[in-house]
Amino acid sequence: MFYYNARNRANPNPNPAANPIDQLTKQQRTVTLANPALAINALSFSYFKLDIPAGASSVSLHGNFTASGGLGNDIEVVLLSQNDFVNWQNGHEAMSFYNSGKVTVGNINVNLPANAGTYYLVFNNKFSLLTQKVLRVDAALTYYQ
Repeated sequence: MFYYNARNRANPNPNPAANPIDQLTKQQRTVTLANPALAINALSFSYFKLDIPAGASSVSLHGNFTASGGLGNDIEVVLLSQNDFVNWQNGHEAMSFYNSGKVTVGNINVNLPANAGTYYLVFNNKFSLLTQKVLRVDAALTYYQ
């Protein structure tokens, strides 16, 4: 299993989901999620952990991904809260903010609740018995604080 902690940095680009008042009174923050070739083994998964600080507003995740490898060149991508991630890992029912199903390419455009929280963007290859998948991710988490 791979674990990535994304870095937080200020970004002047506007968040399309932002409240106009947030744009005037708060600073936009961007957490970039990018990996040119993330290998995910068969029967495994990988994830980005996304920490939203207290006081954050207009929170959104936007980007895209592409999978290759195996017969279907497919991956499943889900965005889960911290509690739902624990349930998902243990094979229990979990609510997701985003679920791609098994796809080769996908776009993520999700607005998340304001304020503090921890979320997991999971790249699931647990359904593949033999083949590793290579995933390319280019996404950004933006919020105002």
